Amino acid sequence: MSLHPSLDGLMDDEIVGVSGNFSSGEREPILWVQNIHKPPLGQHSKSQAGEESAVSAAFLSDVHLGSKTFLAPQWEKMVQWFKNDPLAKTVKYFVLTGDGVDGVGIYPGQERHLAITDLFNQYGELARMLEDIPDWVDVVMLPGNHDAVRPAEPQPALDPEVQQDYSNTTFVGNPCDFSLHGVRILSYHGKSIDDFVATLRSVTYSKPEMAMRAMLERRHLAPSWGGKTPLSPEPEDRMVIPVVPDIFVTGHVHGHFVGDHKGTLMVHSSTWQDQTDFQRMLGFQPKPCILTVVNLHTFATESIDFV
Repeated sequence: MSLHPSLDGLMDDEIVGVSGNFSSGEREPILWVQNIHKPPLGQHSKSQAGEESAVSAAFLSDVHLGSKTFLAPQWEKMVQWFKNDPLAKTVKYFVLTGDGVDGVGIYPGQERHLAITDLFNQYGELARMLEDIPDWVDVVMLPGNHDAVRPAEPQPALDPEVQQDYSNTTFVGNPCDFSLHGVRILSYHGKSIDDFVATLRSVTYSKPEMAMRAMLERRHLAPSWGGKTPLSPEPEDRMVIPVVPDIFVTGHVHGHFVGDHKGTLMVHSSTWQDQTDFQRMLGFQPKPCILTVVNLHTFATESIDFV
């Protein structure tokens, strides 16, 4: 059960409706609000891939290649899984939801945490590692706040100079709304989760799915201007959710969750980075090295743990 908006809190700049009664006998009537209404979100009916296209999509985020805390042995275990496991033979798509590399100059003193200190070398090594994934898997890659694109959302796809090292990879912006065999997927790195955690009582870093629910309920990925999420003043607001997705996937906060909200399958993708010094200081324990696999026909899910 989600809290009523008046108890859970309201995001800055979100649009709500109110209902109530006007007071009578006043020179300027006062509206006494009895209820707060968010945009309507009914039960969603998913579109399924055809039985002849009963392929799967695998979801992962926040690889952070280049960091000293990148979990290389576990990545090799995943590569071997892709090459040998029967379920892996059904995986046609591998969606990486941002922060493929740790980046350079993202925060003060980052260089002491880096195993690869050159940004292009980080992307080159990530490309080499993705080459180990079998040829039947197509990679879809979004940027995140550690990637070499502008921090303001919506973010463009990675620069062509970076893309040239990759094969079997489709580069898209963040967020990205796309379709795989008729299944509509909304993929968003998830930087605005920071704002939802700071504002709503129901949302914590250990429960990022509550932020995802809040986004769906508000039909907006980042409703707060001027907070922790840098937003670009575009002519059209690309952070709006105009159509309810069949699968909604985020990352960013290094947790893991798979579940349903009003008919939409929500996937909070796992990271491939061990606990950082900053997370240790906050007492936050990430959930790394969990690959989420979703069958696009049945929507059956598997979470494979490589730790």
